[in-house]
Amino acid sequence: MNVEIIPIKAKGRWHVVFREDEKWQCGIYVPENESLEDIKFLELHNAPELFILIKGKINLVLMDEGGKVHEIPMEEGKLYIVQTWHNAYRPNGKEGIALVIERPDISTEYRNVNLSR
Repeated sequence: MNVEIIPIKAKGRWHVVFREDEKWQCGIYVPENESLEDIKFLELHNAPELFILIKGKINLVLMDEGGKVHEIPMEEGKLYIVQTWHNAYRPNGKEGIALVIERPDISTEYRNVNLSR
């Protein structure tokens, strides 16, 4: 039997824990932002990303085609497939860990934002 068991450990903002050649990879994501106001940029990738909340609380921040920002509190047991401008934060800096699955050759654009209320 061939199985690899990988403990979930937060090692900074993003840490790839498994990659299958150039097909797909998964990593542990811990948002560095602690509030909506902390977010200074959004990311847009050339392929979808799948987010799964593993532990704690994370709010995804998404921008629609019209430029409106939406906050989505992640829930355990749900998959979030993101294909738009995005970032995330851990409300009040509390623990928040997600698993992200994506293509290894993903490219990223960045957009500066001011999300002060």
